[in-house]
Amino acid sequence: MPYQIDSRRRRRSKLIGFIIAESSAVIVLLLAGTFVLSAHLVDATVIKAMNVVMIGAAAAVATIPILFFAVAPVMPRGQPWTETE
Repeated sequence: MPYQIDSRRRRRSKLIGFIIAESSAVIVLLLAGTFVLSAHLVDATVIKAMNVVMIGAAAAVATIPILFFAVAPVMPRGQPWTETE
């Protein structure tokens, strides 16, 4: 049963990491979008930089779930698949 507890801890820490990463990417995307839409930017380099930040944040929002949940977990060696007792 100890491997089940480790599995639960890993799943919980993976979920917490996902929530933190996804929420930070969404916050960056929303802040950059709000800044671009509300500010009257004149400098072309600032506009391009903010567009790059928005595209990067949107790509992160789209790829974070794939990176966290689409990759199959690697089982550690030495732990049984089933209870042997």
